[in-house]
Amino acid sequence: MTEITTVETGSDGLGGHSAPRAADYSMVRSRWSRISRIERVFVIFGAIIIVIFVAAAVDPHLFARQNPDGLYAGPPLVGPSVAHWLGTDELGRDFYARLVYGARPSLTMSVLIVGIGAASGTAIGVVAAFVGGWLDEVLMRLVDLFLALPGFVLALALAAVLGRGERSVVIALSIVWWPGYARLVRGMILQLKHRLHVEAARALGASGSRIIRKDIVPFMWSQLNARMTQDLGYALVNVAGLGFLGLGAQPPASEWGSLLASGLQYIATGWWLTLFPGMAITVWTVGVAMLGDGIAAMTRSEQGGLR
Repeated sequence: MTEITTVETGSDGLGGHSAPRAADYSMVRSRWSRISRIERVFVIFGAIIIVIFVAAAVDPHLFARQNPDGLYAGPPLVGPSVAHWLGTDELGRDFYARLVYGARPSLTMSVLIVGIGAASGTAIGVVAAFVGGWLDEVLMRLVDLFLALPGFVLALALAAVLGRGERSVVIALSIVWWPGYARLVRGMILQLKHRLHVEAARALGASGSRIIRKDIVPFMWSQLNARMTQDLGYALVNVAGLGFLGLGAQPPASEWGSLLASGLQYIATGWWLTLFPGMAITVWTVGVAMLGDGIAAMTRSEQGGLR
Protein backbone atom coordinates (compact mmCIF):
# COMPACT_ATOMS: atom_id res chain seq x y z
CA MET A 1 0.00 0.00 0.00
CA THR A 2 1.24 3.43 -0.83
CA GLU A 3 0.88 6.20 1.69
CA ILE A 4 -0.59 9.33 0.15
CA THR A 5 0.20 12.43 2.16
CA THR A 6 -0.31 16.05 1.24
CA VAL A 7 2.27 18.57 2.47
CA GLU A 8 0.70 21.94 3.08
CA THR A 9 2.96 24.94 3.04
CA GLY A 10 2.11 27.80 5.36
CA SER A 11 3.21 31.40 5.12
CA ASP A 12 6.62 30.49 6.52
CA GLY A 13 7.15 27.68 4.01
CA LEU A 14 7.77 25.04 6.67
CA GLY A 15 4.78 22.81 6.12
CA GLY A 16 2.40 24.51 8.57
CA HIS A 17 -1.18 23.28 8.62
CA SER A 18 -3.70 26.12 8.65
CA ALA A 19 -6.87 24.41 7.43
CA PRO A 20 -10.00 26.56 7.64
CA ARG A 21 -12.88 25.73 9.92
CA ALA A 22 -14.99 24.58 6.97
CA ALA A 23 -12.40 21.93 6.12
CA ASP A 24 -12.35 20.74 9.73
CA TYR A 25 -16.14 20.43 9.76
CA SER A 26 -16.05 18.54 6.47
CA MET A 27 -13.46 16.14 7.89
CA VAL A 28 -15.64 15.43 10.94
CA ARG A 29 -18.65 14.76 8.69
CA SER A 30 -16.53 12.44 6.57
CA ARG A 31 -15.45 10.44 9.62
CA TRP A 32 -19.04 10.30 10.87
CA SER A 33 -20.29 8.95 7.55
CA ARG A 34 -17.74 6.11 7.57
CA ILE A 35 -18.81 4.52 10.86
CA SER A 36 -21.75 2.13 11.18
CA ARG A 37 -25.24 3.09 12.33
CA ILE A 38 -24.90 1.25 15.64
CA GLU A 39 -21.65 3.10 16.36
CA ARG A 40 -23.41 6.40 15.71
CA VAL A 41 -26.13 5.42 18.18
CA PHE A 42 -23.46 4.62 20.76
CA VAL A 43 -21.81 8.00 20.23
CA ILE A 44 -25.11 9.85 20.60
CA PHE A 45 -26.17 7.99 23.75
CA GLY A 46 -22.71 8.32 25.26
CA ALA A 47 -22.66 12.05 24.56
CA ILE A 48 -26.11 12.50 26.14
CA ILE A 49 -25.04 10.67 29.30
CA ILE A 50 -21.86 12.72 29.58
CA VAL A 51 -23.69 16.02 29.07
CA ILE A 52 -26.24 15.19 31.79
CA PHE A 53 -23.60 14.09 34.29
CA VAL A 54 -21.33 17.04 33.59
CA ALA A 55 -24.27 19.43 33.95
CA ALA A 56 -25.06 17.87 37.34
CA ALA A 57 -21.43 18.29 38.39
CA VAL A 58 -21.23 21.91 37.23
CA ASP A 59 -24.55 23.04 38.73
CA PRO A 60 -26.17 20.36 40.91
CA HIS A 61 -28.83 22.85 42.06
CA LEU A 62 -30.44 22.48 38.62
CA PHE A 63 -31.22 18.83 39.37
CA ALA A 64 -31.68 18.77 43.14
CA ARG A 65 -33.12 21.61 45.20
CA GLN A 66 -32.78 19.86 48.57
CA ASN A 67 -29.84 20.44 50.85
CA PRO A 68 -27.62 17.33 50.58
CA ASP A 69 -26.32 17.87 54.12
CA GLY A 70 -29.66 18.76 55.69
CA LEU A 71 -30.10 16.43 58.65
CA TYR A 72 -33.48 14.82 59.21
CA ALA A 73 -35.07 16.20 56.07
CA GLY A 74 -37.21 13.08 56.37
CA PRO A 75 -37.43 9.92 58.46
CA PRO A 76 -34.15 7.94 58.46
CA LEU A 77 -33.80 4.95 56.11
CA VAL A 78 -37.07 5.44 54.26
CA GLY A 79 -37.16 3.97 50.76
CA PRO A 80 -37.82 5.85 47.51
CA SER A 81 -41.03 7.86 47.56
CA VAL A 82 -42.63 10.94 46.02
CA ALA A 83 -41.13 13.14 48.74
CA HIS A 84 -37.68 11.58 48.49
CA TRP A 85 -37.09 10.08 45.05
CA LEU A 86 -34.18 7.88 46.12
CA GLY A 87 -35.12 7.57 49.77
CA THR A 88 -33.24 8.91 52.79
CA ASP A 89 -30.02 7.80 54.45
CA GLU A 90 -29.34 6.83 58.06
CA LEU A 91 -29.44 10.51 59.12
CA GLY A 92 -32.64 11.35 57.26
CA ARG A 93 -30.83 13.24 54.48
CA ASP A 94 -32.35 13.23 51.00
CA PHE A 95 -30.32 10.61 49.15
CA TYR A 96 -31.15 11.91 45.66
CA ALA A 97 -29.63 15.28 46.56
CA ARG A 98 -26.53 13.60 47.98
CA LEU A 99 -26.12 11.50 44.86
CA VAL A 100 -26.46 14.52 42.55
CA TYR A 101 -24.07 16.65 44.58
CA GLY A 102 -21.65 13.73 44.67
CA ALA A 103 -21.15 14.04 40.90
CA ARG A 104 -18.91 17.10 41.30
CA PRO A 105 -16.11 15.60 43.42
CA SER A 106 -16.32 12.24 41.65
CA LEU A 107 -16.14 13.58 38.10
CA THR A 108 -13.70 16.37 38.94
CA MET A 109 -11.17 13.93 40.36
CA SER A 110 -11.60 11.63 37.34
CA VAL A 111 -11.03 14.44 34.85
CA LEU A 112 -7.98 15.71 36.75
CA ILE A 113 -6.45 12.24 36.91
CA VAL A 114 -6.88 11.59 33.19
CA GLY A 115 -5.73 15.11 32.27
CA ILE A 116 -2.59 15.03 34.40
CA GLY A 117 -1.77 11.46 33.41
CA ALA A 118 -2.27 12.15 29.70
CA ALA A 119 -0.26 15.40 29.75
CA SER A 120 2.71 13.97 31.66
CA GLY A 121 2.65 10.67 29.78
CA THR A 122 2.49 12.44 26.42
CA ALA A 123 5.45 14.67 27.31
CA ILE A 124 7.53 11.67 28.41
CA GLY A 125 6.55 9.70 25.30
CA VAL A 126 7.51 12.57 23.00
CA VAL A 127 10.91 12.97 24.67
CA ALA A 128 11.61 9.23 24.56
CA ALA A 129 10.68 8.91 20.87
CA PHE A 130 12.52 12.00 19.63
CA VAL A 131 15.66 11.89 21.77
CA GLY A 132 16.07 8.13 21.68
CA GLY A 133 19.27 6.46 22.83
CA TRP A 134 19.94 5.87 26.50
CA LEU A 135 17.24 8.31 27.60
CA ASP A 136 14.62 6.34 25.68
CA GLU A 137 15.85 3.13 27.32
CA VAL A 138 15.72 4.61 30.82
CA LEU A 139 12.24 6.10 30.35
CA MET A 140 10.81 2.91 28.84
CA ARG A 141 12.28 0.75 31.60
CA LEU A 142 10.61 3.11 34.10
CA VAL A 143 7.34 2.69 32.20
CA ASP A 144 7.76 -1.11 32.29
CA LEU A 145 8.32 -0.94 36.05
CA PHE A 146 5.10 0.98 36.63
CA LEU A 147 3.10 -1.24 34.26
CA ALA A 148 4.39 -4.38 35.98
CA LEU A 149 2.90 -3.26 39.30
CA PRO A 150 -0.86 -3.52 39.99
CA GLY A 151 -2.00 0.05 39.41
CA PHE A 152 -4.78 0.19 41.99
CA VAL A 153 -2.64 -1.41 44.69
CA LEU A 154 0.13 1.11 44.05
CA ALA A 155 -2.37 3.98 44.11
CA LEU A 156 -3.82 2.62 47.34
CA ALA A 157 -0.38 2.60 48.97
CA LEU A 158 0.42 6.11 47.72
CA ALA A 159 -2.92 7.52 48.88
CA ALA A 160 -2.43 5.95 52.31
CA VAL A 161 1.00 7.57 52.60
CA LEU A 162 -0.23 10.97 51.38
CA GLY A 163 -3.22 10.96 53.73
CA ARG A 164 -6.95 10.91 53.19
CA GLY A 165 -8.63 13.41 50.90
CA GLU A 166 -9.39 14.28 47.31
CA ARG A 167 -5.93 15.73 46.65
CA SER A 168 -4.24 12.51 47.74
CA VAL A 169 -6.48 10.45 45.44
CA VAL A 170 -5.71 12.68 42.44
CA ILE A 171 -1.95 12.62 43.07
CA ALA A 172 -1.82 8.87 43.70
CA LEU A 173 -3.83 7.88 40.64
CA SER A 174 -2.07 10.42 38.39
CA ILE A 175 1.26 8.84 39.32
CA VAL A 176 0.09 5.42 38.15
CA TRP A 177 -1.87 6.73 35.13
CA TRP A 178 0.89 8.28 32.98
CA PRO A 179 2.85 5.15 31.86
CA GLY A 180 0.11 3.94 29.51
CA TYR A 181 0.09 7.28 27.69
CA ALA A 182 3.88 7.38 27.52
CA ARG A 183 3.97 3.98 25.83
CA LEU A 184 1.09 4.85 23.48
CA VAL A 185 2.53 8.23 22.42
CA ARG A 186 6.03 6.86 21.92
CA GLY A 187 4.69 4.12 19.63
CA MET A 188 2.64 6.57 17.57
CA ILE A 189 5.54 8.98 17.15
CA LEU A 190 7.92 6.23 16.05
CA GLN A 191 5.44 5.45 13.27
CA LEU A 192 4.71 9.06 12.34
CA LYS A 193 8.23 10.47 12.37
CA HIS A 194 9.12 8.63 9.15
CA ARG A 195 6.07 9.72 7.16
CA LEU A 196 6.59 11.78 4.04
CA HIS A 197 5.14 15.02 5.38
CA VAL A 198 7.40 14.86 8.45
CA GLU A 199 10.46 14.14 6.33
CA ALA A 200 9.51 17.04 4.04
CA ALA A 201 9.15 19.44 6.98
CA ARG A 202 12.53 18.30 8.35
CA ALA A 203 14.14 18.80 4.92
CA LEU A 204 12.74 22.34 4.80
CA GLY A 205 14.52 23.12 8.06
CA ALA A 206 11.63 22.92 10.53
CA SER A 207 12.69 22.64 14.16
CA GLY A 208 11.88 19.56 16.22
CA SER A 209 9.33 21.41 18.34
CA ARG A 210 7.55 22.71 15.26
CA ILE A 211 7.46 19.26 13.69
CA ILE A 212 5.89 17.88 16.86
CA ARG A 213 3.28 20.64 17.08
CA LYS A 214 2.35 20.91 13.40
CA ASP A 215 3.15 17.58 11.76
CA ILE A 216 2.80 14.92 14.47
CA VAL A 217 0.39 15.98 17.23
CA PRO A 218 -2.55 16.61 14.81
CA PHE A 219 -2.25 13.01 13.62
CA MET A 220 -2.17 11.68 17.19
CA TRP A 221 -5.01 13.74 18.57
CA SER A 222 -7.90 11.50 17.47
CA GLN A 223 -6.41 8.38 19.03
CA LEU A 224 -5.50 10.25 22.21
CA ASN A 225 -9.06 11.62 22.40
CA ALA A 226 -10.48 8.10 22.20
CA ARG A 227 -8.11 6.81 24.89
CA MET A 228 -8.77 9.74 27.25
CA THR A 229 -12.54 9.45 26.84
CA GLN A 230 -12.51 5.76 27.72
CA ASP A 231 -10.13 6.37 30.62
CA LEU A 232 -12.64 8.72 32.25
CA GLY A 233 -14.71 5.67 33.13
CA TYR A 234 -11.77 3.67 34.47
CA ALA A 235 -10.59 6.66 36.49
CA LEU A 236 -13.99 7.05 38.12
CA VAL A 237 -14.03 3.37 39.11
CA ASN A 238 -10.61 3.79 40.75
CA VAL A 239 -11.67 7.02 42.47
CA ALA A 240 -14.78 5.30 43.81
CA GLY A 241 -12.66 2.35 44.94
CA LEU A 242 -10.35 4.56 46.99
CA GLY A 243 -13.35 6.48 48.30
CA PHE A 244 -15.00 3.19 49.30
CA LEU A 245 -11.88 2.34 51.32
CA GLY A 246 -12.07 5.68 53.13
CA LEU A 247 -9.15 7.39 51.37
CA GLY A 248 -11.13 9.76 49.15
CA ALA A 249 -13.44 12.67 49.93
CA GLN A 250 -14.21 12.84 53.63
CA PRO A 251 -17.62 13.43 55.28
CA PRO A 252 -19.82 15.32 54.86
CA ALA A 253 -18.79 15.29 51.16
CA SER A 254 -21.03 12.95 49.14
CA GLU A 255 -18.55 11.37 46.73
CA TRP A 256 -19.99 8.22 45.14
CA GLY A 257 -17.41 5.82 46.56
CA SER A 258 -17.91 7.08 50.10
CA LEU A 259 -21.69 6.85 49.62
CA LEU A 260 -21.26 3.18 48.72
CA ALA A 261 -19.15 2.58 51.79
CA SER A 262 -21.54 4.33 54.18
CA GLY A 263 -24.53 2.47 52.76
CA LEU A 264 -22.91 -0.96 52.94
CA GLN A 265 -23.75 -1.47 56.60
CA TYR A 266 -27.43 -0.80 55.85
CA ILE A 267 -27.64 -3.00 52.76
CA ALA A 268 -30.30 -5.26 54.33
CA THR A 269 -32.64 -2.43 55.34
CA GLY A 270 -31.50 0.39 53.01
CA TRP A 271 -30.67 -1.29 49.70
CA TRP A 272 -31.02 2.01 47.83
CA LEU A 273 -27.96 3.45 49.60
CA THR A 274 -25.69 1.10 47.63
CA LEU A 275 -27.76 0.47 44.51
CA PHE A 276 -28.02 4.04 43.23
CA PRO A 277 -24.35 5.10 43.69
CA GLY A 278 -23.36 1.86 41.95
CA MET A 279 -25.78 2.64 39.12
CA ALA A 280 -24.38 6.18 38.77
CA ILE A 281 -20.83 4.84 38.46
CA THR A 282 -21.97 2.18 35.97
CA VAL A 283 -23.97 4.57 33.78
CA TRP A 284 -21.07 7.07 33.61
CA THR A 285 -18.60 4.30 32.75
CA VAL A 286 -20.86 2.90 30.04
CA GLY A 287 -21.50 6.38 28.62
CA VAL A 288 -17.84 7.33 28.26
CA ALA A 289 -17.05 3.84 26.92
CA MET A 290 -19.68 4.21 24.18
CA LEU A 291 -18.43 7.67 23.23
CA GLY A 292 -14.80 6.52 23.33
CA ASP A 293 -15.57 3.52 21.12
CA GLY A 294 -17.27 5.83 18.64
CA ILE A 295 -14.29 8.18 18.53
CA ALA A 296 -11.98 5.19 18.09
CA ALA A 297 -14.13 3.93 15.21
CA MET A 298 -13.96 7.32 13.50
CA THR A 299 -10.20 7.33 13.99
CA ARG A 300 -9.85 3.88 12.44
CA SER A 301 -11.99 4.91 9.48
CA GLU A 302 -9.85 7.99 8.95
CA GLN A 303 -6.63 5.98 9.07
CA GLY A 304 -8.12 3.47 6.64
CA GLY A 305 -8.99 6.27 4.25
CA LEU A 306 -5.39 7.53 4.25
CA ARG A 307 -3.91 4.21 3.13
